[in-house]
Amino acid sequence: MLIKQSDYHRIYRVINSLLVNESADPATASMFFSTFGAFILNQHFNCGAAPRGGLASYNLGGTVILFADHREDGFVTGTGENFHCWVETDSWALDFMAPAFPQSTQELSMPARMFQKPLSAMAASINDLSQSGEFFLRHEQDATARRFADWQKHAALGDLAAVAAKWFRKSPKQMPASLSVERQNGGVTIVPLAGNMLSGAW
Repeated sequence: MLIKQSDYHRIYRVINSLLVNESADPATASMFFSTFGAFILNQHFNCGAAPRGGLASYNLGGTVILFADHREDGFVTGTGENFHCWVETDSWALDFMAPAFPQSTQELSMPARMFQKPLSAMAASINDLSQSGEFFLRHEQDATARRFADWQKHAALGDLAAVAAKWFRKSPKQMPASLSVERQNGGVTIVPLAGNMLSGAW
C-alpha cells in the first residue's frame, strides 16, 4: 500500500469534516476529496499525488457503480455531468470519497471501505469488472482541466486545503478531535472530526 489504512481514514475524515462544516454534501464532492487528498499526500508523504477526473467504475461487493454519462452512440463518457474525481500517483489510485459511498448510494446496502489500489491492477475496460474490488478509471485531461480552472477561482479552496493538511497527522500521532476555522466575517467555528468508520478495504 502507498499509505496505511489508518492514515487513509484520517485523510477522509479531515476532508469530510471540512465539507460538512461548509454545508457541502460529502457524497457528491469528489473534486474536494481528490484535490485536498492529493495536497495532504504531497505535504505529508511527498509522493507526487495529483487529482484526476473523468470516467470511474467500481465493483463494490458485486454492485458495479459507474460515474459517467451515456452518449447517443451507446458508449459512455467521463466528460459530462456525472464525471468523478480520484487521486493518482505514479503507481497508485486512491479515492478518498469511497467511505462516503454509503450516503451516495442509499438505495444499496454498502459498507464504508477504503479504496486504494495499484494502477497495475486496473481492469482493461468497464466491461471487465466481474469481481468485487475491480475498477476502471479513465482520466479525461481536457475536461478535467476545464472544470478545475473554474472551480479553483474560489480563493477559499486553497485556504481549506491548507487547513486540511495542517489538521492531518500521520498515525500513530494523536489527531486533534476538532479544529478552529476562521470565518470570512471574522468569527471562528469549531469543526469536529467526523466521518464513517471503515470496515476494511475494497
